[in-house]
Amino acid sequence: MSRHTKDLSILVFPTYPSIIDDVKLTTIKKLQENDIIVYRIIQEKSFFSIYLNKPIKASIIISSFVGIKKIEIACSCPNNMKSIINKIVKMGQKIIIDEKFFIRVFSENSKFLSRDIEFIATGLLVEKLSNRLSRPSTNEESASKVIRVYIGKFKSYVSWKSLDGIRGNSYGKIKKKAFIIIYNEISLFSLKKIIQMGFFPDILILYWDYIDLKNILLSLHKILNNISIHKLKLKLLQLNLLIPEKNNLNTSINTDILLNLLIIDICSYFSNIIDVVIPFNLILHPTWLIDYSINFCIKNGKIPWMPNLFEEDLKFIPLIQNFNNSIRETTNLKRSKFNAYIEVRNKIRIKSDNFRKNIKVFSIQSGLLNIRPNYIDNILNSI
Repeated sequence: MSRHTKDLSILVFPTYPSIIDDVKLTTIKKLQENDIIVYRIIQEKSFFSIYLNKPIKASIIISSFVGIKKIEIACSCPNNMKSIINKIVKMGQKIIIDEKFFIRVFSENSKFLSRDIEFIATGLLVEKLSNRLSRPSTNEESASKVIRVYIGKFKSYVSWKSLDGIRGNSYGKIKKKAFIIIYNEISLFSLKKIIQMGFFPDILILYWDYIDLKNILLSLHKILNNISIHKLKLKLLQLNLLIPEKNNLNTSINTDILLNLLIIDICSYFSNIIDVVIPFNLILHPTWLIDYSINFCIKNGKIPWMPNLFEEDLKFIPLIQNFNNSIRETTNLKRSKFNAYIEVRNKIRIKSDNFRKNIKVFSIQSGLLNIRPNYIDNILNSI
């Protein structure tokens, strides 16, 4: 570690204190996969600090993990009042320029009172910045620059930058698999949510053509790159083998609605996994279809999960560049028209051996996830 970065550390805060050990192991593994050397880890009560050789690069990588609430890039110092205050003042002189500031101290050490340090450090910093237009703020919300200090059992840390994580549970925390079908942007959002809940995903991709598959894989990678996987299987099935070409369908049949019904059927009959994900949303899908899917899955011994059922803003995940249908419209289907889809739906034999024979299986192994992962090219070249 160089002389200039020996005190520079990253503080990692898990979403829940109970998953701190899981998050720590995942973080170490992911950093090693990206050729980042970890020199030392110090575990405090509600967070852990990491000293490594590429802190800025590592902070970007770590902030994208599931199970992490936030990270702080900080300079560490010994656990004594003088050192902590000196570090705050030195940091403030570097980063505060003609702006309102606020010092917030979080203490996990009973020897130090947060208010005492905040009061003394603020007074000294005001004196040091007297020749500038900088002044202290009465609260954190109105300050344009906030210095956060974390006093742990072993060391203290003065943070100069904070990054929000994507929260959620640690990957696979609940030790259960959930079957999910990926076929559009909303289903990808459901995958992200189900991973954040702590499930292991069992993924079936439905696609129309080569371009459609490529777009799904590129978007899927953005989600998979946020977890540390040892091995994951992707199942692929071309929709043209199930549903006639869109142009050949009866004009009264809406392909998207038919596909929604097929999702329910496949979740109910195809997978042996009990927990299945239905990517429906109360704004995009009619209530009767949601009720129908829940009852149909339960009737067939499945537990339906709808992780984005109550999502309101419909922004979901930033995958627009990979999807032409980025403008989502509500499914205008009345319960009375449901029977019009039965004839077409019944011709698609989900339970047949031919259905399973048309599914291709690919394995993703750790170490392949990077800017342009090998597994995407391998899958596309085989289609």
